[in-house]
Amino acid sequence: MNLQPTADQEWLRVLGKGMITLPKRWRQDLGISEGDVVKAKKLGQQLVIETATSNFAPYRVFSDAEIEEFLKEDKLPAASPKNA
Repeated sequence: MNLQPTADQEWLRVLGKGMITLPKRWRQDLGISEGDVVKAKKLGQQLVIETATSNFAPYRVFSDAEIEEFLKEDKLPAASPKNA
């Protein structure tokens, strides 16, 4: 096993919650910025991290007004008084 890093190989330490840091030069070469979404997949004993091929993000950011509307719709009716 070669322990010396090369331009396309690097040893990375796994931190709490499984976090790793991609080397800065790789992020720059691949155009990865803070907040970008990347795709990771497991191929046997290999981990492959791919950059996005488009601006599509698999999530949606809701506006404050939309969230307020969701909360209004989700509110339970006031409890009716117990019959004595």
